[in-house]
Amino acid sequence: MSVDDPNRFALLQMSPDDWVIIDTALDPEDTHRLVACIIEHDGHVEVRWFRPVPLPERFATRTDALQALMDAEPATASEPASALA
Repeated sequence: MSVDDPNRFALLQMSPDDWVIIDTALDPEDTHRLVACIIEHDGHVEVRWFRPVPLPERFATRTDALQALMDAEPATASEPASALA
């Protein structure tokens, strides 16, 4: 998959109010596959990014957060957090 692949990132539901965004280009055993954790609140979602992305931590919906990630600069969206260490 290329960085520009619109199916590269996916939402997975973990509980009724908790979701994660994963990077489907990475092996399921790779811990960098987890991109963000999303918690739904009344009227918005809170996002905890696990990569250095220039995106807010609050969105109207989880799909808005996913779309923002896909619209972000490809190089930024694909860098695991450990790449900065």
